[in-house]
Amino acid sequence: MKQVLVFLLTLAMVTGCAGRFKAGSSYVGHLPNDSAAQKIAEDAVACLATFYPPGRTTVNLVAPKSHDDFSQMLGTNLRSKGFAVSSTGTVTVTYILDELRTQKPATWYVQLRIADVQGDKIITRSYTTTGEPEAAFSSTSNGGSTEE
Repeated sequence: MKQVLVFLLTLAMVTGCAGRFKAGSSYVGHLPNDSAAQKIAEDAVACLATFYPPGRTTVNLVAPKSHDDFSQMLGTNLRSKGFAVSSTGTVTVTYILDELRTQKPATWYVQLRIADVQGDKIITRSYTTTGEPEAAFSSTSNGGSTEE
């Protein structure tokens, strides 16, 4: 657990030091079971809602080129929470969902990369095989790191 948290915080700080980023592309690797993936998608949307008001925010959700269930779950959860999802959104969100293969038992992580007119944010969190959060969100905003 401690190794995962240290890894995620280091990842957030290193990516934050790279300066402004373009949103880039999304990637979804090996998925946990559907129930866990759904919980992770719900948690990611809840996190976004702490930064942006649902009902007044249009999200440009950049999905990976290959189809995957998590991307569909994320888009559905955004809409059900009250976000509009459009390629012309004012908030661009790309993401990575993958397994930390060096961890036993298996651990997944999600990284949200968010770009808007006020700056960029990178938010990372690790999850158990059942989709339960293992630690708080680690957040980097234009080079400064905080925990949510």
